[in-house]
Amino acid sequence: MNPAPPVIRTEGKASAIGEEARALLPDAGQRIHAPEPYLGPRSGDLAGLRDIVGIMAANPLRTRLALLTIGVLSAATLAAGLGAQKPAPPPLDPQLPKKLKELKSMVADRKMRRDFQAIGLIQELTKAPEKLNPKDKSRLARALGGVFKTGKTRPKKQHHLYREAADALAKFEKDGSKELAKAVEGKRIKDFLVLRGHLLEALGRTQDTKQIDYLLEEATRSPHDEIRAAAGKALGEFTNAKLKDKRDVVKQLLRSWGSLQSDASRLQSNDPANPVDFQRDNAIRTLQAIRDKWIGTLSRLTGQSLTRYEDWQRWQNKNAKWTPPGYKK
Repeated sequence: MNPAPPVIRTEGKASAIGEEARALLPDAGQRIHAPEPYLGPRSGDLAGLRDIVGIMAANPLRTRLALLTIGVLSAATLAAGLGAQKPAPPPLDPQLPKKLKELKSMVADRKMRRDFQAIGLIQELTKAPEKLNPKDKSRLARALGGVFKTGKTRPKKQHHLYREAADALAKFEKDGSKELAKAVEGKRIKDFLVLRGHLLEALGRTQDTKQIDYLLEEATRSPHDEIRAAAGKALGEFTNAKLKDKRDVVKQLLRSWGSLQSDASRLQSNDPANPVDFQRDNAIRTLQAIRDKWIGTLSRLTGQSLTRYEDWQRWQNKNAKWTPPGYKK
């Protein structure tokens, strides 16, 4: 003999799903005879599921509405989740290891006859860094950093290979900045000030904000005018930096400029018996080297078009909390 259909009550707390369905079904408090077979003792979520079955059987039209609503919400949630997912990275390039080995061989040529071939390969490998797999990007950046350490040190008139490697590394953001920071301090090129300046400018183009302090130190304290000028120009690339960092760059550059301006303005004695004021002469020479590049950086970071130190100083005194054009908190 078949057991009698169970009487299902919806009083009490059912599962979260049961509560959501009953919110759409106004008859949820009635005694309902479920048409399905007896499912055994009620407990936990099983009780909630049996409640839902009873409600759905007694209210087919409202059940369709509930299911449709839940389906739409679920689809929207899934779409939002998929939209938030990061796109899959590009696949690894199976040819890259072979090409990097070839690049190293070209750079290692002791007679330096394959430098232009190496330059061509660097240009080929770095034409679209954003399309590289992150692992390939890191591997390629390290290989480019190796250019500065492989083979014979190129003489001053043959730095085109080093310049090309630096310009390529500038496209690699943090991966590139690590290699450039090591190369610019390397012993092999320490005496090549123009080349080091080129590397500093490339370091700025990586826009790695971790390099700001280093570039500020070089811009304001280096004993070499070429380095101070290049580092100052590199700082102008950090238009993406936080506002407090940009303000600090502007503040320190103007402070250093003011110190140089003060030294350069010292009166020169006409007495031939007095020693030559080298500090004044050095300041004048440094100002001539840095002025245009530093003004360019100050203008890029602040949006101001000033050319004289006195005008910059006056502007800063009146605008301690300045913000660049278009700034949004």
